[in-house]
Amino acid sequence: MPLSLVEQEPDLVFYTRQAAEHGGPVLVLGAANGRVVWALAEHGYAAVGVDPSEVMIRSAEEQRASVPAEVAHRVRFEVADLRSLRLSERFPLVLAPQHALGLMPGREDLEALLATVRHHLTPNGSFVYDVLNTPREPVLPRDDEAPSAGLEPRRPLFSRHLRERQQPGGPSAIRRLKLRHFSPEELDAALTSAGLVPRERYGRFDGKPFDLEDSRHIGIAGP
Repeated sequence: MPLSLVEQEPDLVFYTRQAAEHGGPVLVLGAANGRVVWALAEHGYAAVGVDPSEVMIRSAEEQRASVPAEVAHRVRFEVADLRSLRLSERFPLVLAPQHALGLMPGREDLEALLATVRHHLTPNGSFVYDVLNTPREPVLPRDDEAPSAGLEPRRPLFSRHLRERQQPGGPSAIRRLKLRHFSPEELDAALTSAGLVPRERYGRFDGKPFDLEDSRHIGIAGP
């Protein structure tokens, strides 16, 4: 493992290796606060991060001033609905990390997002996603609580998506979004409907083969 990846969290190592295999630029759907996008840029890959939340994109952009200019130049962020996004570029690698697919409220919305994926992939490109694999609604820790050690990465998924910043003197602005859980069968059917073929499936970012008892479902698909 390259020394530059040793201290990174497992999902960042996994996605950086995917970029090394497929090349850039990389499209990240559901970029959240930009942690995956900035990790890719720090390893030399151009990346476009898209998220429907203006709050998330502002948070991601805040990091621009703290990175070297050559890293900042590799990154672009956009606020857009993932279901209707249509950029002019095509990408050899499209990512939906950190349970981004779970932001889709239903099957039609999921298929619309996957149509976005298919539209932006190059003919030999790959789509990589990770989702939680549990029928229960996840318990997301408060900002001042330690996250569960059983989840990778060791931080609450989409924690900033689930709360808006409180305005000084205003009422609490905490809002919780209910994340949808799709079964492997539902995901495979939606991928096929979008013209994508499931290729690989893992239960952990270290490459463990997926089984139904795993808490995470990591998949790779392509045209």
